[in-house]
Amino acid sequence: MQLRQKIALFVAVALSLPIVELVLSALGVGLFLRIGFALIGIGAAASAAVSWYQATARELNAIRTAIDETAGHGSVSPLINSSSDEIGMLAQAVQGLRDRLALMNQLLVKSMRIESLNMLGSILAHDMKNLSFRLRCLAENFPGNFDNCEFRDSLVRTLNETTQQMDQMVRRFRDQKDTVIVKLRINLNEVLCNALDNIRRDGGGIRITEEYDDLPLVWADALLIENAVYNILDNACAAMPWGGHLAVRTKLIQNGESNVPQVLIEIADSGVGMPEDFIQNELFAPFVTTKTNGLGLGLYTCQQVIRMHGGKIRVYSELQRGSVFSIYLPVTD
Repeated sequence: MQLRQKIALFVAVALSLPIVELVLSALGVGLFLRIGFALIGIGAAASAAVSWYQATARELNAIRTAIDETAGHGSVSPLINSSSDEIGMLAQAVQGLRDRLALMNQLLVKSMRIESLNMLGSILAHDMKNLSFRLRCLAENFPGNFDNCEFRDSLVRTLNETTQQMDQMVRRFRDQKDTVIVKLRINLNEVLCNALDNIRRDGGGIRITEEYDDLPLVWADALLIENAVYNILDNACAAMPWGGHLAVRTKLIQNGESNVPQVLIEIADSGVGMPEDFIQNELFAPFVTTKTNGLGLGLYTCQQVIRMHGGKIRVYSELQRGSVFSIYLPVTD
């Protein structure tokens, strides 16, 4: 029964009581009998009203609980309402909304997994390119330096490190299921030193200075952070084709907004610099590169990795004076 029909029925019952009173009075029914009939009618109407109110309250409470469960992302109990009135229609609409939200959530999870795989694939492709460049440099220097004992030792060490990194990246991509990063408590200063060792090995003619603060251990993925830092270092070296100064610093600072401790990694070069418009619109865009053989994924994947760790990157640059990349990573217990 529709809500307006129930209301009309109660109104009709209420209006019928005086009419019944008049009819009984006209028939000569005694006062006590008329009062008894009136009380019975009022009691029946009140009982029906209370029963209808309780049923309506239960149905509305079930709908409210269903909405709260949906909004809270908790366990969702089935919403059952077989009535055909307005409340039943509302329950059906809420159930339909929950079904659509559940479907959208499933599609969102699938989309996030696909995006994670795409991002991991971009990281893998770019880092494999860097490792390939390192191996190519070794191959080019091999014929003229093979008699040098130090070169042979460096060659063996570099080959071992490179194959280990390749194995780690391939294993990460192969075993990836629902997560992209594996966070452990790491020393960021050591991660930076490892990245700088690769820079020293891959390039030359650049003066490198290092300044490390006493940092707490940070929850992070050492492999991804090292690759991200290496990408920035490699781009800094590329910005100084005729040599220059590369400065690396770490500091422990306080976030001015949340007063939460952060690790600041600063990478400064004395290279050609970049215009502000390029920094804002193209620097971190995928497949945008100024290198002849570049993929345009290095700084894009670097930014994604830092974001995955809850951090951010800021860039300051002046043309013909150099650039400063500032990486902020939160310190969490």
